[in-house]
Amino acid sequence: MILIDKILVDEKILVQPFACDVKKCKGACCTMEGGAGAPLLDSEIQLIDDNYKSAFEYISEESKTYIEQNGWLVADENGLSTTCIDDKDCVFVYYVDSVAKCSLEKAYFEGKSTFRKPISCHLFPIRVADFGGTYLYYEKIDECKSAISHGKQIQETVLDCAHDALERMLGAEWVEAATKHSVSHRTKK
Repeated sequence: MILIDKILVDEKILVQPFACDVKKCKGACCTMEGGAGAPLLDSEIQLIDDNYKSAFEYISEESKTYIEQNGWLVADENGLSTTCIDDKDCVFVYYVDSVAKCSLEKAYFEGKSTFRKPISCHLFPIRVADFGGTYLYYEKIDECKSAISHGKQIQETVLDCAHDALERMLGAEWVEAATKHSVSHRTKK
């Protein structure tokens, strides 16, 4: 672990090859079995509530009905998250050529929403924990094997893959400092 400007960081984030390859994984991070969808921050609830209907034109009728009947939010002992359909697909998923995509993000990029997507989704495969301070760690999952291969091929790391999300969460200066640490870690090896 390394400390970067008061943020504790798993060193794997700096060196682990990783570049999403959705043609191979099919957007598995949006469709993992387990019941809970994207972990949410308290500050994201109102933002999603204000913007989720802008995503309705992209999602299935099943998802629309599910949201109308059950809502899009789950609060349980694990915290807040988006709901899932059939213990799998996030309610905001839509498909293009069998690849799961985020309807919230599509609405954002089309100028129909002011909320991009939950930061937990944007950061993936980085997860955030709190141990008296923020701790960022890499979550390795089988569904992302192709991202590791692709990252090796194009020489990108988890940090590179999550650059925009980390900048959104922690700012450009933090990402610049983390990038310097990443380069120095890679040159040591």
